[in-house]
Amino acid sequence: MQGVTKQNIIVTSLIIATFLTAIEGTIVSTAMPKIVEDLGGSSLYTWVISVYLLATVISTPIFGKLADLYGRKIMFQIGVVIFLLGSTSSGLSQTMEQLVIFRLIQGIGAGALATIPMTIIGDVFSFEQRAKIQGWISSVWGISGVIGPIVGGFIVDAISWHWIFFMNLPFGIISLILLQQALHEQLSKKKQIIDYAGIITFTISMTAFFVGP
Repeated sequence: MQGVTKQNIIVTSLIIATFLTAIEGTIVSTAMPKIVEDLGGSSLYTWVISVYLLATVISTPIFGKLADLYGRKIMFQIGVVIFLLGSTSSGLSQTMEQLVIFRLIQGIGAGALATIPMTIIGDVFSFEQRAKIQGWISSVWGISGVIGPIVGGFIVDAISWHWIFFMNLPFGIISLILLQQALHEQLSKKKQIIDYAGIITFTISMTAFFVGP
């Protein structure tokens, strides 16, 4: 029973984290007209969304590899912290240039939230359980696509666009606490090798592909 309880806690933590990543793609788009009205910088309109997606695409395989080397739990926690720092900073932005930079940071953290949950599921659950749990995680993306614009519109109208970023804080912290309590890993102590040249090459290639004509 104790093992089942821990597995449920882990799933809850991963669903929350995945939801934060997934909803960012739609909720911010809804708020952009109001953000541009407050901050100006309409020429950077598309960059607020695009730089987040670019950072996520680049950081996703990197976090996946680092999780193999140093453990799923620690890399997931680092990703959540980076994501929350980017979220908080985005909500405090005073200019569009600041928002673009902070969204880049947020996107880097989102890379961990996008890939490591599936890996943790593969480690924790039996082969028979994985398909069901991964289906739950995958469904979060579809649900987020539907409710993101609704939630974004409500927050912008009822409170302020700043809160589409601040609302990530309590959920992210809950996800961190739950995973910290429920997931325990046994890591092999051996020298790890990181392919820095490969990371740099991949980052430059994806950036060039993104900003190229």
